[in-house]
Amino acid sequence: MTRTERSTSPRAIMKDRTESKSGYDKSLRKGGAGSHNWGSLEDELKHEYEALEDEGVEDADELDVDANAAPVGIDKTNTVLSDDDVKKAREFREQGLDGEANLSDIARTSAGATSENPAPSVEVGRDAATSILSS
Repeated sequence: MTRTERSTSPRAIMKDRTESKSGYDKSLRKGGAGSHNWGSLEDELKHEYEALEDEGVEDADELDVDANAAPVGIDKTNTVLSDDDVKKAREFREQGLDGEANLSDIARTSAGATSENPAPSVEVGRDAATSILSS
């Protein structure tokens, strides 16, 4: 049996590796959204509206969403430590190298590791002039 005869046999055609096993054309684009890049963004929007419908929301306008709301974050406390507190923290950290301190104790004394006072923070709003910063 020659090579050409083998490639045209029914068994070889069944195992043809140039044909997709799923039956889809290999040049098919999947579309963009969804798990493993299947689906489209329109499908995603449709699914979201169906989910709202399942929850009993009549109109998307009923949702209490503030588009301009700032994301909820952790409030940073700006504590000012005295020189005595920093000195005690440094002494504690030096003793911590002996292996007696745990990580939570070290974290509580993190101010003792800083060599200088932290720089003052500057808040920048949405509509702040950035031309001053670039110069």
